Amino acid sequence: MTTATVSSSITTDGATWLLVPHPDEADPAWRAETLELFDAVARLDREDGRSSAAELDGPGALATLLEHRAALGPAQRLVASLVVPGNWPLPVVVTVGPSEGGTAELLDLAGATGGLPVEPPSVDELPEHVGGEGPVVIRYDLDDAGAIWATVTAVRRADGVDTHVRWRTTDLALVPVFAPVVVELLAAVENEVHA
Repeated sequence: MTTATVSSSITTDGATWLLVPHPDEADPAWRAETLELFDAVARLDREDGRSSAAELDGPGALATLLEHRAALGPAQRLVASLVVPGNWPLPVVVTVGPSEGGTAELLDLAGATGGLPVEPPSVDELPEHVGGEGPVVIRYDLDDAGAIWATVTAVRRADGVDTHVRWRTTDLALVPVFAPVVVELLAAVENEVHA
């Protein structure tokens, strides 16, 4: 019996999303181009009067993204959003793998169950244009230090493949702005199953 493998690609606009490679694959040219991109986005923020991201420590942000990517598993990718003016880069984890379990497991995978959320999680269905079935879950949890963390997760099951996109933040004001962007990222992930 052979095990099916899944390959995936993420098709996004390079000016709005940055695919973060594993640190071992982040060559000096990629690092330099990324810092130039950060400088360009910061310059746009300054021109629009947004000083918080305009003062971003580019090398520090890049190092943080690469550390985050290094901590992920082999079936996971890190994509950083540059679309929210004054609030970037926003790291989003994309996980792709063969579907396991039934429809109820999609809620578990999306984080709608378990734990002790501050309030019941918000659960919606994926928009039709994303394809497949699955939930979009927004939940709020309290960490050990007393900070409230928002987690936005969108899961799509299609053609025997589960695609899982997750973003976490303590900046709760960003949730209504960025949650739709997380769903659109899910729509940009294309998968292919190989026997």
